[in-house]
Amino acid sequence: MISSQFYELRLYQVERGRMPDMVARRKDALQTLFQRHGIAPLGNWYTSMGRNSPFFVYLMRWPDWETRQKAWAGFYSDPEWWAARESTNAGSELVERYELNFLKEIHPWVAHPDVSRLTLELHITKIDIGRSAAAEALVKNDLNTRLATHGGQVLGAFEYLTGDDLPRAALFVGWDNATQAEVMQHLLETAPLNRSDRYRLTHIPL
Repeated sequence: MISSQFYELRLYQVERGRMPDMVARRKDALQTLFQRHGIAPLGNWYTSMGRNSPFFVYLMRWPDWETRQKAWAGFYSDPEWWAARESTNAGSELVERYELNFLKEIHPWVAHPDVSRLTLELHITKIDIGRSAAAEALVKNDLNTRLATHGGQVLGAFEYLTGDDLPRAALFVGWDNATQAEVMQHLLETAPLNRSDRYRLTHIPL
């Protein structure tokens, strides 16, 4: 059990062609249900580029395990969720599969004041074996400085506590434009950070 603050990252692989339905579900039924049960994502996005896209992506911060369990238990026992799920599926599942993992903070989440103007990316990055501490130091002390000179900014960085292929990290990065995002990818694959699964994110305003 996790006793202190942690993060939860959810990636839902959505049936092709049905991302508008998933976005509508989030904006309508889920907004009310999340507020009712104390679920407050830091961000809601969908991926327009990346392996196995499209994904719908949530990032949440929890003060402790008990709070998280209580919130999701209330949500999944709410009959309105099951009614909303059935109506928004509309005869076939919106979600083909999902990944749910827990993370610890490396770089605190930054609520950017004008996120809509940024080119947003999520990098799920391998960390060289035995070098998690060095990767954390790189992200905390150097990475933002390197990115800033090329129009980039770390919006949040987290190390995976669960899942396969550990150690790895989730890096949320904002760029001034798509060209810089393309040209400067090597900055995010500097040892002890290794190659990453890279996703282009579209922010969903609520």
